[in-house]
Amino acid sequence: MTCLLSKKVKTKNIESSLRKFALENKLPLDKLSFDINKIETYIKTVADDDFVLYEKDIHHYYSDYDKMINEHVNFRQFYIITIKQEPTTITLNYEILYSENSTSASIVIFPDSIIKYKNYTLKELYFALLSEINKIKAKNNILINIFDKQMLEQLKKFTHYIIGGKFVKKIKLPLFNGVEPEITRNSKLILHYREKDKTHQVVEVNEGEILVEFLKPIFGKNGLNVFGETVSNDLLINKNDLSCRVDKESIEIIEETDRKIYKSKKKGYIHIDDNDFYIDNKIKINNLSRIDNSIAKDEKNNIEVIISQDDATLDSLGEGVNLTSEVIHIAGHVGAKSTLKAVSLTIDGATHQDSLQEAKFAMINRHKGKLRCHSAKIKLLEGGEVRATNVEIDSCMGGTIYAETVTIGQVKNNLKVYASNSITIRLVSGENNLFKISYKDIPTLNSRFNYLASEMEDLKYTLEGALKHSLSQVSIIKEEIQKIKLQQDKIVDCVKTAKITIKEPFMGINTITFVIDSNNELTFKTEEKLYDSFYLEESDLEITLHPTNKKISIKS
Repeated sequence: MTCLLSKKVKTKNIESSLRKFALENKLPLDKLSFDINKIETYIKTVADDDFVLYEKDIHHYYSDYDKMINEHVNFRQFYIITIKQEPTTITLNYEILYSENSTSASIVIFPDSIIKYKNYTLKELYFALLSEINKIKAKNNILINIFDKQMLEQLKKFTHYIIGGKFVKKIKLPLFNGVEPEITRNSKLILHYREKDKTHQVVEVNEGEILVEFLKPIFGKNGLNVFGETVSNDLLINKNDLSCRVDKESIEIIEETDRKIYKSKKKGYIHIDDNDFYIDNKIKINNLSRIDNSIAKDEKNNIEVIISQDDATLDSLGEGVNLTSEVIHIAGHVGAKSTLKAVSLTIDGATHQDSLQEAKFAMINRHKGKLRCHSAKIKLLEGGEVRATNVEIDSCMGGTIYAETVTIGQVKNNLKVYASNSITIRLVSGENNLFKISYKDIPTLNSRFNYLASEMEDLKYTLEGALKHSLSQVSIIKEEIQKIKLQQDKIVDCVKTAKITIKEPFMGINTITFVIDSNNELTFKTEEKLYDSFYLEESDLEITLHPTNKKISIKS
């Protein structure tokens, strides 16, 4: 085929020169070939500031390996090539293999390569193959014409092999045999976080914790690689180092002379795979078993745990699991004897009757266990217990509620509600339910009252001392005592402003109770009818439970 276009260039990067020529001439890259016209070899030793063209016999220079290594010799080659719009007569299908530190390289040539050996004599084929292999080496920046004695010997055997028609399986030829460094310590990757894998399904780490440590190889004697570079501690092929992308927002990389440290920049959970390595405050797993007895010990850790079990017959949270985190989302069911503690808790499935949940905000689909929280939203209470400040429930089938404010959609049977401020229910369709206003039955208010009582006793003791020794403090202490007294009265008197509202007619016998004090309460059994809101009205002589005629006398 006639050569249509050609260009002679001097280059260190043949691949880049080919692409540039193809772009300038609007030609496909695979239609171009090149010949190597000349090779210029430059060397640099410890005595040189830069690379110097070596015009003597290069083979003589590198024959003394010890001298070359001691002088820290580096090689660099430039190529004068002719780029042509002309196909090659030999097209090799190949793969290049490098040793760990790239001190040697081999080529694997596959039998589907195009080698029209019948057009050549044995000698012509040898030089044609040598030319093609040197071009492959040059394109891959592997030094040419040095450290290739073994390659030349094996290439002669390969040529005979081809001429004899025996090239039917892939064959491996050495391309370059450099100088292996003497290593006093091999490189090693230490995954410190894996120590936690032994006892935990998921790995939680703290801020400043060393996650991974890469120990760099230490060379007792330098080597030389296929690219002409001295292999030393300054030029490491970190084959055993992490190859994935490291998120620098969550992980700090500390580069030291003999090691590289990967340290966490925040508290969270480790995510690592072939592509990414990062720490996040959110983790999603299919299930959590008892072996992971606590994956986060502090609810203020800005951690979100999502546990999702696709099989509806299995618990997402296994039996006996203790889990503490800022945000917990269980997409399935919660097993027996498990404990959840969170600021925000969401359970899409059901809680076991022998399970415990503690949260500031809780959203539960079906609740059978014990819940302690500030605010609870439950779709179905199914015999479970709720202790909270505010409770909203769609439907109840038994169970017990202790809260200041309670709102329920529908109540069936055997539910007990203890509240201090209000109970609001749309429909009570069953019976044997108790709706009771009593602050003493509300754990949060009872604890608050007892705390205030303790504070009051301390202030009274302080007042006695002030009356004797510091009269200027008496008025201040009395003000504090009065404030506490008002807070106590507000708790005790909440029954006077409390309401129980059932919006639709009762369908059975249920109990309404207002506890006035330790010795007095008003109780009313409902009939199957609609009632206005239940509340207390106090006069000079009596307290009346409206809308009933139930009364209790006030002792003067």
